[in-house]
Amino acid sequence: MALGRKNRGMEKPAKNDLKKMEKYAILQVEGGLGKNVMATAVVRSIADAHPERRIVVVTAYPDIWDCNPRIYRAISYSEMSYFHQDYVQGKDSIFFLHDPYRQTDYINRTKHLTETWCELCGVEWSGEKPELYFTRLESEFVESIISKDRPILLMHPFGGFSGKYSWARDLHPKVAQDLADHFSSEYRVLQARREDQILLERVETLTMNPRQLALAMLQSDKRILIDSYLQHVSAALGLKSTVVWIGNSPKTLGYQTNDNICFEFERGSIRNSAYEPFDILGNPIQVATPPDIFIEKKKIIDSLS
Repeated sequence: MALGRKNRGMEKPAKNDLKKMEKYAILQVEGGLGKNVMATAVVRSIADAHPERRIVVVTAYPDIWDCNPRIYRAISYSEMSYFHQDYVQGKDSIFFLHDPYRQTDYINRTKHLTETWCELCGVEWSGEKPELYFTRLESEFVESIISKDRPILLMHPFGGFSGKYSWARDLHPKVAQDLADHFSSEYRVLQARREDQILLERVETLTMNPRQLALAMLQSDKRILIDSYLQHVSAALGLKSTVVWIGNSPKTLGYQTNDNICFEFERGSIRNSAYEPFDILGNPIQVATPPDIFIEKKKIIDSLS
């Protein structure tokens, strides 16, 4: 029997009406693994400012967001079918589609990237420290495959996507090899690397997926890193590491919990540079001092003593 007019207020909302009442906050992360780890600090601030909203992260690296209790879903760029219907059309959604790398404070190196990012999102910055979450089984699996017969030094000397050496980002191969040789008598030296990257001598290769590689850091006693994915992980896990900086700045991309080492060198020609002085791929015309000379090994060794 149909309900009378006076009783219609007791009806349950239709499914379509329930969907319209769902509140979302959409954060799009354009960049690599390291930028996604940094973005976890931004998500923390968004979650604090908008506790009523489900946070959806659009990213090329959804695995980084696994187990993160602050988000509702991480969606890969390759899996965006029905995204408009699910999160835009007729929904109560707000969107954070900003690029903090194109802002004055980042270009002038006056604020940490996550602080600039939070300002763009209109939320209060809660600090630079990122967050990563893992299952107990993940942690136990990685622990089981890394034997701990003596102290471990984990090195991540080369980064980027191309597999080629970049003077603006990487340790010079000769310097990296000298460091591995120096520490190999006391430490079991593990080199985190992809298959297409330079392999040092007298080291053990550590080739894992990004989550396993992050957990492997927990098995290490000392760490030598560059401005790449693992230096962000070190901050998330509270593992003080020695981080070598060349082209970028720890003020905008680093963490106070690490020992950040910078070097002075003579610039080459930056005539074709725009917002950044150096091409992160390592254009050789942009540096005049040879990298194997200006990267002081003693500074790195002393940092680990």
